[in-house]
Amino acid sequence: MDKELPESQMPVRPGKLLVNLTKSQLPGQEPFYKGTLPYHPTLTIDDIAKRAVENRSSYSHGTLIAGFTTMIEEIYGALEDGFNVDFGLGRTEMTVNGRFKTPYEKFDRERHAIRINLRPSPRLNQLAGWFPVEVTQFFPNAPLPNEISIRNERFEREEGREFCVIPANYTLPLFIHGQRIKVMGDDPAVGIVIRQEDSDKRYFIEPRMVFINESTRIAFMLPEALAPGKWVAEVHSQFSPNYILYKTPRVGTVSFTVRNSTLPG
Repeated sequence: MDKELPESQMPVRPGKLLVNLTKSQLPGQEPFYKGTLPYHPTLTIDDIAKRAVENRSSYSHGTLIAGFTTMIEEIYGALEDGFNVDFGLGRTEMTVNGRFKTPYEKFDRERHAIRINLRPSPRLNQLAGWFPVEVTQFFPNAPLPNEISIRNERFEREEGREFCVIPANYTLPLFIHGQRIKVMGDDPAVGIVIRQEDSDKRYFIEPRMVFINESTRIAFMLPEALAPGKWVAEVHSQFSPNYILYKTPRVGTVSFTVRNSTLPG
């Protein structure tokens, strides 16, 4: 399987993974909080092939798809022949589930089963252990921003577009897509905060500056272009779906990257 990478070769993420905490309690036990990752779009093999062509591969998109499809069918064939397969991201391991009463008992599919488990590679485990993470405050029905973008449309795995990445020196409207993100209320905290993760740089966008203000999409202008680096957008709002305002603002966050286009990648 793939080996771990040196820390200097680990990829740069667009920003921190934002973990929302929700309260839970089992009968007879103390309450506790569960963490969830609110929104991460899924890329298909078609998307991955496009990324490969754009980033590093001299092969065509069709060649990569055909090669991958062929390898997948061969992996299935090897599994059907009784082999375990190491495919880089991990290794398949077949196990037997169920109890046998005697050493001579036959295999009974009603009580026994063959399971194919996936054992992650060291590098995949390394990625999971390396993600920068920030725990964010969560309220039921709070704003749930999913994406910050320079485009009016939501991310739809289209070619040539990176998720939650905007270019440096960008001075046109900025869009936030999500759910329950309408900026509404008379509390002084209501508005949009744009802050840089590793500095004190911070901008506050007042509600009157939000010229598209819908429950699934908002748009606004920044006072100035953002410097390259990792940023967080916070939506502070008293909005509720029934338009009975919450007493105090609730907050939803989404991280993004401002990328210097003069740098490689």
